[in-house]
Amino acid sequence: MAKIAFIGVGKIGQTIAYSIIMDGLASEAFLYDVIPELPEKFEHELRHALATRGINTNIISTNNVQDVNNAEVVVITAGKPRKPGMSRRDLFVDNAKIMMGLAKDLVPRNPGAKYVMVTNPVDMMASVFMNYSKAFTISTGDQVETMRMRSFIAKKLKVPVTKVNGFVGGEHGEDAVILWSTVTVDGKPFDEFQLKRDDVDQYVKGIAAEIIRVMGGTTWGPATIIKDVVRSIVLNENRVMSVATPHKVDGEYIHIAVPTVVGNFIGPSLESVLPQDEREKLNKALRDVHSVYKENMAQLVGTA
Repeated sequence: MAKIAFIGVGKIGQTIAYSIIMDGLASEAFLYDVIPELPEKFEHELRHALATRGINTNIISTNNVQDVNNAEVVVITAGKPRKPGMSRRDLFVDNAKIMMGLAKDLVPRNPGAKYVMVTNPVDMMASVFMNYSKAFTISTGDQVETMRMRSFIAKKLKVPVTKVNGFVGGEHGEDAVILWSTVTVDGKPFDEFQLKRDDVDQYVKGIAAEIIRVMGGTTWGPATIIKDVVRSIVLNENRVMSVATPHKVDGEYIHIAVPTVVGNFIGPSLESVLPQDEREKLNKALRDVHSVYKENMAQLVGTA
């Protein structure tokens, strides 16, 4: 178990915290949010749930980020959520300001912590946080898209999801890249089955917007998947996951997702074993994210 901090306990933050704590991964949990009373009341809810499960996690709730000290894993969900009709990139300026503040406040008090970014646009927020803090940061990248892909293939082919393997990489969201060379069903290449690549691609890239349109947000799927990312770090499971890791571009850290070994140490990635065309798509995604990142940072400076 580890000391885990949850920075932001809105809808998605609460669900992630609940999933991680109820999985027995946290010896101590920090719940931080700027909304008065929210962390405290969420603490009560968690304690009620923990009582029936007999889980003895020490919980500290606070509206003061300076109370978050010596965490080993920090999960950041703070910021404005994506609303119907919005792209993840629309959120950049407002949420980047929050990340810059958190970078200054969190890192000195939590030396050596691993930072897991969830706030959208998730890859660029990880880049903002790491560029300003210099602390190693990953984003949850395309692990959510990876599980959406596997679940869709399993449903369409009527096979157990455990029979489906494969990864999505690049930028989280509508520009994600399915790494088809990695996709198998019961050990056989995807193209041997009667399911079109385009159908899978459209589902992976479009289902989040549909869920947001009807339900107001994506919660249960991402929270459980993010819990598994944290679990692999805390328990050193060394699972291969499509998290976004930092790449140096023009002296800046830019995050894109590549299938990567996730444990107490993050890496290595599987990029070198991918075919050339898929590596080129990942490199294009890296250039595109960097370009948008620079444009948005220029806009941010202009509004400061």
